[in-house]
Amino acid sequence: MRWAAAALSLVMLFGAAFAFGHRYAPRHVLPATLTYSSMLAAMQQGRVDSIAIVPGHEILGWWATPVAGERAFRVTYSTTDIEGLIQRAEAAGVDITFRAPLSGGLDYTNVAISVVLLMAVAVLVRRQMTGGQGGGTDLGRTSQSSTTFGNVAGNEGAVTELREIVEFLKTPEKFARVGARTPKGVLMFGPPGTGKTLMARAVAGEAGVPFWSISGSEVTGFIVGLGVMRIKSLFKKARKSGGVIFIDEIDALGGRRGRNQSHNEDDRTLNQLLIELDGFSPTDGVVVIAATNRAEDLDPALMRPGRFDRSVSVSLPSASEREAILRLHAAQRRVPLETGVDLGRLARLMPQTSGADLANLLNEAAIVAARHGTDEVEWTHIESARDRLLLGKERSGFRASDREWRIVAMHEAGHALAGVRWCPEDGLHKVTIQPRGQAMGVAFFSPDSDQHLHSRRYLEGQILKGLGGRAAEQVVFGPDAITSGARSDLQHVTRIAKEMVYNLGMGASTGLMIYDSSTGPVSGELHAAMDREVRTIIDGLYVRAVETMVTHRAALEALGEALLEQETIDGPDAVRIMERHGLTGPAGAAA
Repeated sequence: MRWAAAALSLVMLFGAAFAFGHRYAPRHVLPATLTYSSMLAAMQQGRVDSIAIVPGHEILGWWATPVAGERAFRVTYSTTDIEGLIQRAEAAGVDITFRAPLSGGLDYTNVAISVVLLMAVAVLVRRQMTGGQGGGTDLGRTSQSSTTFGNVAGNEGAVTELREIVEFLKTPEKFARVGARTPKGVLMFGPPGTGKTLMARAVAGEAGVPFWSISGSEVTGFIVGLGVMRIKSLFKKARKSGGVIFIDEIDALGGRRGRNQSHNEDDRTLNQLLIELDGFSPTDGVVVIAATNRAEDLDPALMRPGRFDRSVSVSLPSASEREAILRLHAAQRRVPLETGVDLGRLARLMPQTSGADLANLLNEAAIVAARHGTDEVEWTHIESARDRLLLGKERSGFRASDREWRIVAMHEAGHALAGVRWCPEDGLHKVTIQPRGQAMGVAFFSPDSDQHLHSRRYLEGQILKGLGGRAAEQVVFGPDAITSGARSDLQHVTRIAKEMVYNLGMGASTGLMIYDSSTGPVSGELHAAMDREVRTIIDGLYVRAVETMVTHRAALEALGEALLEQETIDGPDAVRIMERHGLTGPAGAAA
């Protein structure tokens, strides 16, 4: 049926195009145009046989003998004073006739047919976009979810909140007896890939109710009234059977009204959503769950009580939660892990990653294992997959001069030395000069646990670690030989220093105030003072980084030379190399 409607739409569209083309297409090819003086000269020479005058418009003429294969010509003649022209034509023996101007009226029959055909096409296209007679039957996809909370690992706080929603759906009378009102809506917000959609499916699966799924971008559109119609249809169907309505990317639908002054169809759609949220009662057995990565962009009207009553934060998992997620994915996908694979260690090596990132990591590791023809996923496969995801594909054909490789080796050794000296709690995992993606080398660190509060000493240690590469280049090769390899390092340390001054109140001369978009603009003088403070922090720590490289130059060069020989060195081995060449204990743990 949908194919037939599409075919009919095309036929009608071509019909409308033909009608317009037939009405407005030129009827003939216009003859060549002459100037008025050229025509008079041709008449005096006896070359013109006859003319037809269209007063106020033009003169059409015919040659006595064809000129360049043409029999006719035309002259633009906008004046109505034709007495002089008539006298000249009669004197030259040219026949004269008169014609009325062509009618400028429209062919109303063709226009009417065209309008009707185009309206029919618009109606058919709109019906296709809304799913035919049902007004959106394909928009809200429904299914009986088989997902449960057993398929969810991590985010125990969010899961606890959602378990209560399951109780509302399964036993609403228990809450009604004590006068409790069932939440109408739950907003889940957090970074991408943290499992918001999975949790929404688990709510429907645990409660044994239908799961209606829709994306906010599917609802909005430029056809007037289409978004409103889709929202009405979705809630009408959900009321009949009950269940969970899941709206993904609700920021595309529920953004602050008035953002786009030239087009307010999105605002009307949001208004209809608010009406629907106000309109259904707890006895309908419907709960709306929405997900977004940008909660700050939502219209405040969505968040008032009686609409989205609850907000559930779905954050990036901790180290223990990452381990649980890895175990769950390995079991669900039946990934055969070698006995020596330590998923707890892998979880610590993947800080600030989502469940989707971890699932992708295991999948990439399985691909590497299959590529090598093994029946089990080994630790080396996981390391290779991790490096690929974090840094990019290995550049096996990359070529550089011996001097450049030596600079890279000393640069990465500098990062490792500064990290071990000033950030011992981060833990050096490995150092490599194997080029991947845009990097020619990297020093990996893996903290033993997630750190939620960062002291000034810790942040300064991160800056020192970032400056270690440039400092090593300066100490080993001289200040005139520093390279562009430290660009990303300098960007990183600048961000940390700005965070310290602008948002954490750690600037010595700028005090405890915080300066961000929420506090409004600051004076030019204060802004300059903050920038000077940022530079003071970076410059002072760079001096300390250079002193560290000078003091432990033997350890620095020993690790650099070892990298040139081995290319990749594990963290414990790198620390032992530096300790054998004079590196003492850490300068102090960053609390």
